[in-house]
Amino acid sequence: MRKSLSARGAGVLLGGVLLLMPLAVAVAAPPRKGAAAPVAIVLGHEIRRADLAPPGGPRPDADAEWKAKSDALRLQGLLLAPLLMRYAQQKQLEPTPQEVRDCTAAMDAKSAELRERQKQELDTLRRQLGARDLSVADREDLRTRLMTLENVTRFDEADQAERAQNPELAAESSARVSRDMVLAWKVQRELHRQYGGDIIFQQAGPEAVGAYPLFLEERQKAGDFQILDPDLSRRFWERIRKGAGIRVEQDALETPWWLEKPAPKR
Repeated sequence: MRKSLSARGAGVLLGGVLLLMPLAVAVAAPPRKGAAAPVAIVLGHEIRRADLAPPGGPRPDADAEWKAKSDALRLQGLLLAPLLMRYAQQKQLEPTPQEVRDCTAAMDAKSAELRERQKQELDTLRRQLGARDLSVADREDLRTRLMTLENVTRFDEADQAERAQNPELAAESSARVSRDMVLAWKVQRELHRQYGGDIIFQQAGPEAVGAYPLFLEERQKAGDFQILDPDLSRRFWERIRKGAGIRVEQDALETPWWLEKPAPKR
């Protein structure tokens, strides 16, 4: 019997890179017809048209073309999440405790560096605002930037205070985030090592988009998933084979991005 797959149970896309999370317990449901019929099935779980709706609903000005592209993007996430989860299990890619600790330590250090840079930028903006020869436009721009950065700083300070009040909970939360980050990186590295292809830059780390076509073609032939809507299938494969994004070096996944040193300024 097929099961219904909700978007919340499929995983999280952070900056384009899939962070694998356990699937929510699916509710058994009989095959559907008509409007509720599935548009795709992955590992026995149904994906319905409603599951493709973006969080918060479509844009008010969205046209048919935008919706079609949005559907293909959402389908990519809903298919890749369980498939990559199983791939990680088969390849035994579960992060080690040391990998999680290293990631947490590196991210803590990066956060501390960012706070220091923000503090210096706040001082600079306040000093610049003290100048008497500023134009009205320049002064307004500086005020806007200062207000934005002050809001970010206040939010961060509140978060730090909350974490200080609950250190054990904060440590558990950091470990979960680090575990997901390490797992996502190990999956992307393994995909690239096995299938090759282009790697693109993502804010949450490099993504092996060039590996997806071969990986997904294999999984489709193995019967792990099928896309039942012909137009959605066409758009999905167009997106997968295009692999849009800024290309980076072929060794970009060999070192965890959080351990890489920033390039020296020239």
